[in-house]
Amino acid sequence: MKSTLGELEITSKQAEKLKVLPHRQISPHLENCCLPLSATVSYEQAERDLAYLTGIRVPAKTQQRIVHRQTFDLPEVEQPIEELSVDGGKVRVRTPLGH
Repeated sequence: MKSTLGELEITSKQAEKLKVLPHRQISPHLENCCLPLSATVSYEQAERDLAYLTGIRVPAKTQQRIVHRQTFDLPEVEQPIEELSVDGGKVRVRTPLGH
């Protein structure tokens, strides 16, 4: 298993104790290191940044799989949204007629 400490060999009993899911090749801590990097830059750049910061290479495709495995709760809106800010890309804002 890849970890921030390098390659580790763990037994199934150790995996159970550490709550590592079956067939995972990356430690939970290393996955948590990947998420913020993938959120701020491309998967390819996250791969390079992680290798620079930890010395461990996690391919861009694996970074993408880690992100897509996550489930995030949607925020609860307490009042109508009146404005928003977007960093890059094209956005079409649609409002009801007459507004």
